[in-house]
Amino acid sequence: MGECELCGAVKVGVRQVRTGKTEVLACSRCIEKLNLGPKGEAPGLQQARRSGAPSSTRKNDLMSKGAKELAPDFHKRIAKARGGLNWTQMQLAKKMAETINVIKAAESGKRPTDAVIRKFESILKIELMVEREAEETRFINSGSSRGMTFGDYFNDLR
Repeated sequence: MGECELCGAVKVGVRQVRTGKTEVLACSRCIEKLNLGPKGEAPGLQQARRSGAPSSTRKNDLMSKGAKELAPDFHKRIAKARGGLNWTQMQLAKKMAETINVIKAAESGKRPTDAVIRKFESILKIELMVEREAEETRFINSGSSRGMTFGDYFNDLR
């Protein structure tokens, strides 16, 4: 029996858990509410590994390929898919073995890590990485013409 350092409850069973970079003594109620239990592997990732999906040995392989990039509306896709499954943010966090703050940050538009992106795609069955769009390029004729003037530039803006 001890005292929970999070909620202040006294004479309760406590366990030492990690929250952020700190270890504290917490009661089972706080551990459950704050999702501080030991992180397991997300069920979707376990299922993907069993089905023989190719595993990656490179750490940041999604971005190193250069062919795909994170969709600009990724946060809307995540929220829509979660809503379609009638899951709360906490339920999704538990299924992904992540904290609720990771889900909230992603749904507010903060770019998640590559590993979290893969978890979202696997568990929600959505595509967050899309083909990279070609950037627009313009060429100015460097021949014997007069070159580009401010007037030409303003005409191009229209």
